[in-house]
Formats: sequence, structure tokens, C-alpha cells
Amino acid sequence: MVLPKEGGNPVAEVFPDAVKGSCPVVDRLGRAIVRFCRGEDVAFDRRVALFDGLPPFQQRVLREEMRVPRGRVTSYGALARMLGKPDASRAVGSALGRNPFPLIVPCHRAVRTDGGLGGFQGGIEMKRALLEMEGVRFSGSGRVLERFFAR
Repeated sequence: MVLPKEGGNPVAEVFPDAVKGSCPVVDRLGRAIVRFCRGEDVAFDRRVALFDGLPPFQQRVLREEMRVPRGRVTSYGALARMLGKPDASRAVGSALGRNPFPLIVPCHRAVRTDGGLGGFQGGIEMKRALLEMEGVRFSGSGRVLERFFAR
């Protein structure tokens, strides 16, 4: 692997034939992610999240998770029940764990039934930081307070 020189243009150094360009869809998505990371309430253009190549169950899980509003959480078990699969909370967690569109599909908003954070691709610290940025609060033991669960 070729590493770029410090202070140089890493793209040009690694890919000298690259042509500078732009894609309006990616540019808008990038700006939305920056606003989200600044703590703004952002409605991502979800048309960029193409589910076509994903298994049908995962598509259903991701679509349901997209309905959880900012500042709220749901549980893996509640998602399973919403999908008509009450015994599939682990499968829901696995489907969210393979979410190819984090932030756009806010899988950080799914937690354990007891308010524990469960897992997250970016690590538990990042999951908690994202939830706190959205206004979700935690008990002294680190569990999401019940009032933040979506109804």
C-alpha cells in the first residue's frame, strides 16, 4: 500500500491519474452528514440507501428502523414484534449490525429491551455519543432512560 506524504494531496499521490470531479448526490449527502455531526436534525435523502442487494429480512429491518425518530430509541425485540417475528430480536440485531448505511439508517437508535446499548459497528462509545447528540439521556448505570423509548 502506498501512503501519501505528510501535507500532500493524498488522493493525487495514491491515484495520480484521478480526475477531480463532483457528484451532486454525494455532495448533498456529505453536507448532510456534516450537519448531522454538528448536532442538527437532518432528514437524509434516503433514496441513496439502495437496499436491492440486501436480503429481504434485512431490508424490512432497516426500513422499520428508519421510522424511529431522532431523540428516541426502540429495542431489538420491539422491532422484531413490529415485523411480525417476535422471537427474532437477535436476527434484528444481526441485520442492523450489517447496516451498509449508518446514519442514513439510524441503527444506533436500536437498543436492548432493558435500555442497555447492545452492539454497534462503530463501537459502544460512538453509539452512546450519537444518542446523546440526539438528546437521549442515560441512567447512572448507562442504560437509556425509559422516557426515550419510542411508543
